Amino acid sequence: MQEIWHKISVARSPEGYVLAEARASASSPWFSGHFPEAPVLPAIAILSMVRDAISHHEAEQGREIKVSAIHRVRFRLPAKPDDLLKITATSSDRPGQASYQFKVEVNGQTACTGLMAVETLQEKNQGP
Repeated sequence: MQEIWHKISVARSPEGYVLAEARASASSPWFSGHFPEAPVLPAIAILSMVRDAISHHEAEQGREIKVSAIHRVRFRLPAKPDDLLKITATSSDRPGQASYQFKVEVNGQTACTGLMAVETLQEKNQGP
């Protein structure tokens, strides 16, 4: 999946587990005005990448979702332009709502951790 803000690729993985890689190039609007002399990927950009990875995974399962809450987020390392971010997330499902414990790594080190709760908006019919 590619958009103006960042590129993300989500690996096919078993239900309940998300594995993705994301990158924001130096020309991404995320960096516009966010410390021009020493650009750093804003926290909201990292959370957007996590959301995109989870949304893609849920869509593969036939579900459209929205983020309902974000909890216990810790940012430990900055991400810079063109850094490769490795995103992993594991779900704990409840009917109509799932929570994903996530971790984002940069250069093999933990950059961000947290919990993202999502609600199912619509389940697509899987057919007979």
